[in-house]
Order: sequence, then structure tokens, then C-alpha cells
Amino acid sequence: MIPFSSLISNQIRFLLQSVDDSNSDSVFRELCQFVEYGSEGSILLLQTCLDHINFLEGDMHNMQLKPDLIAAIFRYLLERPNFSTVFCEAVRTMAISELFLGDFCDALHLSVSEKIGIGLALVDSENLDIRTNGQNFCMGLIEELWRNSTSIDSAEQIQNIIMFLYNSEGLSKHVDSFMQMLSLMEPKERTPFILAPLLSDDFREARFSRNMDLFYGSRENDFDAILAEMENETSMSDTMRELGYGCTVDASHCQEVLSLFLPLTEATLSRVLGTIARTHTGLADNQNCYSTFCAAFGSSTASETSCPSSWNVDVLVDSIKQFAPETNWILVMENLDHEGLYFPNKQAFSFFMSVYARACQDPFPLHAICKSVWKNVDGQLSFLRYAVSAPPEIFTFAHSARRLAYADALHGHEVPNGQENHAWLSLDLLEVLCQLAERGHAGSVRQILEFPLKYCPEVLLLGIAQINTAYNLLQCEVSSTVFPMITGNATGSGMILQLWHSNPKLVLRGFIDVIKTDERDMVTILDICQELKILSSLLEQIPFYFSIRLAALATQKDYINLEKWLNDNLRTYKDAFFEVCLKYLKEILFVAPEDVSTNSFQHSGAVPDTHTEISSIFLKALEANTMQITSEQLSSEFKRLHKASMHVGPRLQNVGASDSSPPNGYADDIETEANTYFHQIFSGQMTTDAIVQMLARFKESSDRREQLIFECMIQNLFEECRFFPRYPEMQLRIAAVLIGSLIKHQLVTHLTLGIAIRSVLDALRKPTDSKIFAFGTLALEQFLDRLVEWPQYCNHILQISHLRGTHPELVAFIEHTLARISSGHSESNGGSSAPTDAHTAPTDAHNAATPATLENVEVPDSSWQLLGSGTTQPLQQLSSPLQMQQRHQGFLGDRHKASAASISYSKPLLPFSGNSPNISSSDIPNSQKSPVSQSLQ
Repeated sequence: MIPFSSLISNQIRFLLQSVDDSNSDSVFRELCQFVEYGSEGSILLLQTCLDHINFLEGDMHNMQLKPDLIAAIFRYLLERPNFSTVFCEAVRTMAISELFLGDFCDALHLSVSEKIGIGLALVDSENLDIRTNGQNFCMGLIEELWRNSTSIDSAEQIQNIIMFLYNSEGLSKHVDSFMQMLSLMEPKERTPFILAPLLSDDFREARFSRNMDLFYGSRENDFDAILAEMENETSMSDTMRELGYGCTVDASHCQEVLSLFLPLTEATLSRVLGTIARTHTGLADNQNCYSTFCAAFGSSTASETSCPSSWNVDVLVDSIKQFAPETNWILVMENLDHEGLYFPNKQAFSFFMSVYARACQDPFPLHAICKSVWKNVDGQLSFLRYAVSAPPEIFTFAHSARRLAYADALHGHEVPNGQENHAWLSLDLLEVLCQLAERGHAGSVRQILEFPLKYCPEVLLLGIAQINTAYNLLQCEVSSTVFPMITGNATGSGMILQLWHSNPKLVLRGFIDVIKTDERDMVTILDICQELKILSSLLEQIPFYFSIRLAALATQKDYINLEKWLNDNLRTYKDAFFEVCLKYLKEILFVAPEDVSTNSFQHSGAVPDTHTEISSIFLKALEANTMQITSEQLSSEFKRLHKASMHVGPRLQNVGASDSSPPNGYADDIETEANTYFHQIFSGQMTTDAIVQMLARFKESSDRREQLIFECMIQNLFEECRFFPRYPEMQLRIAAVLIGSLIKHQLVTHLTLGIAIRSVLDALRKPTDSKIFAFGTLALEQFLDRLVEWPQYCNHILQISHLRGTHPELVAFIEHTLARISSGHSESNGGSSAPTDAHTAPTDAHNAATPATLENVEVPDSSWQLLGSGTTQPLQQLSSPLQMQQRHQGFLGDRHKASAASISYSKPLLPFSGNSPNISSSDIPNSQKSPVSQSLQ
């Protein structure tokens, strides 16, 4: 596949080469479209243009269109906010010098401002040489301006350069760097110039016209109006910040300052409080500024005392009350949503609250900060960050209009230390946090929630469960963290009951998330629901995939009547429910997953009675409701499934009848002895070598019982392959050595050999940090000396790219093996060869002398699903009569396929998703026995 960058570069190069007088505008527009691909597209566009210039620089001046086109592209990119990054990356591998930059800019006929912009852009480069050349190039241009122009002309031109940089989104950040260079290069003998304000032309013209109108149209009595207008544009809070702490040194001076800004409105006071809180410490000594201010406004005397280190709260509040005794301090707090409000630390917040406490005895109006999301979101988040952690004497949420019941939330426990202000009992607080999270500030909100998630997670979940927003983003995050903790807590049922009453959807979603994480928790969930008497409601509201599994488990505990429940749902939901029941029935019939332990092989020998009973109940209910089904496909699939179930487990044919023979055809004593051997090897009581020697003896034994034990152990072992990902590491290593040794000593042939070597190949394709990959490499090491028999298998292994990096010695050995095979074939060319007719090869599975190669092993593709790999292709196979018969009969392992999109969620209540086993109708065999059994008997 051609890389994306190569395709883009080739397209750009084609457009540049095809430009002429008739299509230059359209080519320019097409080239600019590559910028919409983001930074990568812009970088490729610049790199290709630069390559084009370098390729044609010999006759650049003889070509009129392409330099103009490329210059237009550069000017277009100069306006982009990421120009510096894009340009630096485009020239990263080029040799950039001042001479190159000069020739490049001259060839493109760039203006002085554009040249300086390109030089400044290189200041961001990570390459020191490029960065230095960019700076020197700019300084050279500035020096040339000073040297070749008059002072006025230079000042105007530099003003134009600054405006160019200021108005270019991608270069505006370089204005300060340019001014620093300018100050370094300005000749000392010249009079420093004064730059005009950085205002747009339209704004300057409007300001000039307004000033002229005022100058010519005003009389002496208009001066007061002009002065009043100037005063309105002066911010009281900014003035106090400029004057510093001296303006609150005593009441007289504070009142003099405040008198200049009468009347004192609530909005003005809100800004003043925000300013003094943000600057309660750390202001520079502004004593001189304050003295000058007092003198300018006719103050009698300025304070002779030293400047204080903070604002005097008492003086300020008393002075405000003197001028505005009717001030509504609640309204002052309601006006906090203004630009500039921000609390940098908890000391600033505490200072602010001390001002409010001194001014007003009423509780802080929580609706001022919790009613809605502010325009100044940063200010609101800074307020909430320190409010939730403040001690109750500074700030409290105890008077919140909407709050959790104190006793219900705490369940008799004490309030966590540091949370006496009842912050996490306030539903108003939780609602505004949820809204902030959904407005793009989830990261800041998560930081605020760190404390309650650690010290009172149940209280937080109980509160946030009562908050509903557009997406419930924060609710889902908190629930996914806290709900599993509650479910696993022995005393958590009371909390779950409260959650059920306040937000049943959250409980349903929590239960399903827990089940999806570990299905073993279904027992716990089932017991909780039964205890709380919500099991029936739960089964009605969760998706079919989960409700069927919980119902099957509930019937084992006699919580529900499974047959009645199935019949009721089949009559209500018909095809949709019928389809999910079919999938579940296939799963328990042909997969039947159990927990893995050192004695886990026992499940392979016999389906537990509970599974048999559940399967029979499902079959009975489905058969009784086939008339309810409108889909012919489902009906046909059920018939095939019912027929196949008789071959999987004879007990299903007549539930309740005694049958001493387990479903796989081996007697109980054979199964028991086989499982005893497995228990001994996996518990360390028996070595792998010993078990392999025993199996070799049993395989060749004339005693039919020993042969049956051998067959039973081999079958159970390879049925267990699908559970290997869940094995503990030690047991998985034992299994790897065992399977590899069976292959090495030719104890598995034909079909079982194909399953064995394919399971190893699939394991090698897993990620290198997984347990299954380690299983594959360890198993492969056991039968390396047999790889010479399977050159095609060697090629498949060598195609696994990550194996070369993790196990180079294995790769080297396999390559050497292939070289030996190739050399042997070359030497035997022209000579006679042994007969290879598939009809002459013995097919007895017990004949260990039969050479087992991939060419005489028939393994259906479905059997490769044992380790969950559904993307690999089956190895090359021959089609002997026996193999063709097996292919047409199908393979029982084909039922192990899983599909992530197979769950039928017919109930629209919750948008859940999950994985469930899926078996198509074509997967059900028509034969009396699976090929596994045929090959082993």
C-alpha cells in the first residue's frame, strides 16, 4: 500500500508541474485544500514546494508562473496559526543559511515584512543552526532598514512590519521577539522613534474623526461631559490595583478613592472584591504612585506611614458602607461572573470569603456559583476548587437548596475528615460540575472529584445518581469507578437499593458493566437482586443477552421458574428473544465455559447436571414456541440445533433418564482416571516427561482401557485450548511443554496434530507481552527438531514480524531449517522419491510411525478459533477420501466462533453493547459424531 504522504506529495508535484496561464488560479485553490488535512498536509505542501524550487533554481527567474504560485502559497500559510511549526518542520532536513533565505525570498519577491516573518518563524526550530540563521537573517534586514532609510521612513516601515506580524495569526507571537531584535539593532545616535498604537486602520480613522468632532464642536461647558466620559471608561478595580494597598491604609484615604467612582453599584463592587482577592498579597510597592494620585486629585495629605502588605478589609468594607449603605451583597455575589475573577490559591479564596463575612451576615448565596455555567469558566472552576475543600467556618454547602438526606447518604458513618462543609451532599454543586464536564472541562472537574472518590465514593455516587444531563458523562465515569466497589462490598446492598429508587438505569448499567468485566460476579449480583426483591425488574429491563444468563443462573438457586420466564418472554418478544436464546443454547451446548483451576479438566469429561437441565428447559421452551416465530431461518436453525444437541449430550434426549455414559462417550471411570492424571501434572505431582512416557505407553497398549484413557486425555487437552488465555502462568507453561512434547514424540497425528500446531502458530501471533505468546514460544521450542517435516509451517512462522525481534534465535534456527530443506531438495532432484499417494498413507490415528506433515493433515478452518484468532488462513491441505468426508461432515469446533456484533438488544431502554457467542445455522453438523471423535477412536 502506498503511504499517505507519498500520495499527497505526488499529487502536489503533479499540480506544480501542470500549472500554466489558464489554470494557475484553480491550481492554487487545489493546493490550498491540502492545508485542510492539518499540519501534516501543510508540511507536505511546503516540503514539496521547496523541493520544486531547489530542483528548478537554475532557471527560476525564467519561469513566471511557478515562483508567483509558490509565493502565493507561502503568503496563504503565513496567515495560518501553525505557520512557525509547519515551516520549521518542512525545512528540518535542509541546509538553511542566511544566503539561502535571501535568495529564497528574492526569488519569490517577498516584501520586507514577509521576509522578517519567515525569519522569525525559524526561531521556533529545534535545530540550533536553523534558529541562529533565522535570527541573523532578521537582524540583517533590520540593520539594512536603519542604514538605507531616513528615520521617518524607517519608523513607518517598522510600524508596518509590526502591524503585519500582529495581524498574522501564525506570527503574532513573534512581535515581542521582533521588538527585542529592534532594540538591539537601533543605532545609538538616532533619536528613538515612537510607534503608533497597535490599532486597525478603521479604528484609528474612527478615533481620529471622533476626536476632531469633539475638538471643533465642543465649548467650554462641554469639558465636564468629556471628563465624565473618561471617568466612565476608568475601572475602579484597576485603579485600586494600580494604587496598591495604600488606598486602604485608613478610612479617609479609602473614602477619597471611592468618592471618585460614585455611585458604587453591585457590579462595580463585585469587580473590586475579585481584584483585591486575587491581589491580596504580592503587589509591588506602589507608594509613589499612590502619593502622585492623591496630589493630582487634591488630597490634603498622603499617608506618611509605610505601605501595608495587604488590603485592610475593615477599612474597605466600612468605607463602602459609608457611601453605599443599601448595598445588596447577595447581588454583589451574583455579579461574580466577570472577566478577571480568578482565585490562584486557597489563601486568596479565604481572603475573599473574609471580606464577604465582614460585609454581610447572610450565608453565601450558593446559586451565584452553582445555578449555571459561567461565561468566565476558569473563574468559576477556581472558586469551586477551593470552596469544596474549605473548612465550614470559611465556606459551607449546608444550606444548599437541593441536598442529599444526611442520614441516608452517610449510612450512620461519620463525615470524612475535611468534608464537614457538606460539599458532597449538595446536589446543586454536583449538577454544575456535571454541566462543566460536558462543556469541555472534564479534566478540571476530575481533579475536584479526586477527594470524594477516595474518601466518600458512596456519597458521591448516591448524589450524582440524582443528576441528569444531556450525556451523563460524569455520572457514567463515577459509576464505572464506584459501582464495582459497592457490588463487591458485603454491606453494599443498602446503597444499591437507594440507587435503584433514585436512578434504576444507573444500577442496570452498573450491573452490566460488572458482568462484562467478570461474569463470575453474576452470582453476587443475583444474590443482591434477590435480597432487594428487584430481580424480576432487573430481568425485564436489561438486554436479552444478560437477562438470559442471569435467569439461567437464578433457576439453579430456585429464584425463578425458568420455563415460565422463557415462555412469557418468547410470547412477548417473539423472534428477537428466540434468536438470543438460540445463541445462548449453542454456547452452553458446545462451549460451556467454566472457571479454570488446576483441576479444570473435569468439565471436559461431563456436562454438569445443571447445564443439562438448563439446556433441556431451553430446548423445551423453544420447541413449544416455534409457532410464535415468523422467521423461517430461525425455525430451521433451531431444528438443526436440536438434532445436533442429541449428538453432543445423550442426556438431553430424555431429561431425567439415567445414563452412565457422559456426553463425550467415555465412561465415568475413564474420565475420572484421565482427570486424575491432569490434576497430578498441573499440581506438580507428576512431571511432563513422566506423563508423556505414560501416554506413549497407553497409545501402543493392547489394553483397550489404556487406549481409551489416552484418547480421552488427548481430546480433553485440545478441548481445553480455548481456556488457555485464562490459565495462571505456571499452569500455562506446563500446558505449553505438554503440547509441544506430544507433537515432538508424535503422540498426536492427523487432525489432532493440525489442531496442536495451529494453536502454537496462533499463539505466536499474539502480542509479545501476552501470556499466550509465551505459551506459543515455549511449546515451539519442544518440537523444533520436527520443523524440517513442515517447510510451509516454517514459512508461516517467519511471517510473524514481532517474533524476529523477541526471539531471534528461533528465527535463525527456522531459517537454517528451511535452508537444509532447500538444500536437500536440490540434491534429490532427478532421483527417485518415495510414494506420496494419499491413498497409500496409513490413516490410523494410533500409528505413531506415520510421518505427520501439513500436507496430510486435514484441519477445518473453524478449529483455528480455539485461541480466538479469526483472521488467519488455514494451512495448505490435501483432500484424501477421509479428509473430504470430514470436510463435508463439518467440525464441532466450528461452533466456538464468536461475533462482537451478534447480541440482539430488543429492549430500547439502555444503549448497551457487548460480545456474545454467535453460531450461524451452517455451523450445526449433520453427522452422528464430530471428526474429533472419529480421529481419536
